[in-house]
Amino acid sequence: MAIASLSMKVKRGSESWAYIYVFLGFALSIEGIIVSMATPIRFPWKELLFVAMAAVTIRLFLFNGWFQNKLIGLKGRYEDAER
Repeated sequence: MAIASLSMKVKRGSESWAYIYVFLGFALSIEGIIVSMATPIRFPWKELLFVAMAAVTIRLFLFNGWFQNKLIGLKGRYEDAER
């Protein structure tokens, strides 16, 4: 009796990765604007806050398959929408 094994792996194409990278850059720029507008926070804390937020955002965009699938799904829904 042979035991079947199933391995699921998602391979993203260059178009999907380009979309993820563009949206990552957009998200990081928005975060930078938000942190720079936080007036009560002084010099070293603004940079530390931005670095912490950027690290979480980069991890979310590049290493979280669920979030990547949601982004690609949103892209697909937007492209299929009538204009």
